[in-house]
Amino acid sequence: MDSIIVVALILVSMVLLKYIFKLDIKKADPLKEDKALEKLTDKFPENVEVAKEILRMLGNDKVKIEEAKNTQTSLYIAVTNKISIADMKNNYARIQTIAHECMHSIQDRRLLLFNFIFSNISMLYWLVITVLTITKVVQNTTIQFFILTLITLIKFVVRGYLEIDAMTKSKYMAKEYIESKNILTKQEVNGLIEKYDEINKLGIPFTTVQILLTSLLGIFVYAIVTMF
Repeated sequence: MDSIIVVALILVSMVLLKYIFKLDIKKADPLKEDKALEKLTDKFPENVEVAKEILRMLGNDKVKIEEAKNTQTSLYIAVTNKISIADMKNNYARIQTIAHECMHSIQDRRLLLFNFIFSNISMLYWLVITVLTITKVVQNTTIQFFILTLITLIKFVVRGYLEIDAMTKSKYMAKEYIESKNILTKQEVNGLIEKYDEINKLGIPFTTVQILLTSLLGIFVYAIVTMF
């Protein structure tokens, strides 16, 4: 009975969060391409050079930078202190995306490492406890629901903070970098930053909810497992 209630509550939460935040992936379609803005950002250096220059502005020149081909995902890897930049040659948002990863590199290292370590430990714990539950070694699932919920809350708070902080500050960092190059007119800069602002208005709530729902998915699957 507990498992059915948990499954029902998570499903209701998913629907409710989507409704409250007005999440609609179709809203992102108009933001994916803008040929006029692409021509503007094409005037700036290659991605790796942009990252190096932004890091210098942040006073952080110890980060390794590499451009990952055949991927659309950019990320900062705290353990190796490395920024991996996606293949974004024709993406007008590339400067803000690079700024985002650079902002991660100057966040509290203790938080960054905790997020990495805790995320891996929590995945391992979920895997072990799920197997033990399937094999009937674990009988008391109520305490496991409590532990998984606590883990979800910690992951959400830590990763949510890191992502929102980086997303919020990246727009201003991108603007500072763009203006420092003196390549674009003031009107062109404002047009580009306005588009970045639109991306953030859609991306911040979407990322926040996605982090929470991804964590809740583990509890959801575990609840399904406990039904059998």
